[in-house]
Amino acid sequence: MAAIFREMAAGAEEYLPPTHPAVQGFLQQHAGGQVATAEKPSMVQSDLDMIRVYEDLTDILLTKNVVMLTDFPPAAQDKLMRRKRLRSSLSPITELLDGADEEGHELP
Repeated sequence: MAAIFREMAAGAEEYLPPTHPAVQGFLQQHAGGQVATAEKPSMVQSDLDMIRVYEDLTDILLTKNVVMLTDFPPAAQDKLMRRKRLRSSLSPITELLDGADEEGHELP
C-alpha cells in the first residue's frame, strides 16, 4: 500500500473500505504506532474534556476583554455564540441534574 484517499482516486488499482485490515494496519504503521486501539476511548474522552477547558478559557478571555469576539473569524464567532446559547439553554436542566438549588445547597 502506497497511499490512502477518502474516495477512489483516478488511476487507483484498488479500493478498500476504511475498516479493511490492510487500511487499519497502514494507518497504525504511519501513525507511528502511537495510539493503540485500547487507548482510543480514553483519548476521545480526553479530547472532550479539553474542549470544555478551551470553552471556559475562551469565556474568561472574552469576559476580561483580553480578546474580543470580533478577533475571531466569522465562522468561529458563529460557533462560539451558538455554543454559548446552547449551554445557556441547558443550564436549568444541568442544575436540576446536579441536585443543587440556586444557592448551591444540596437538594434532598
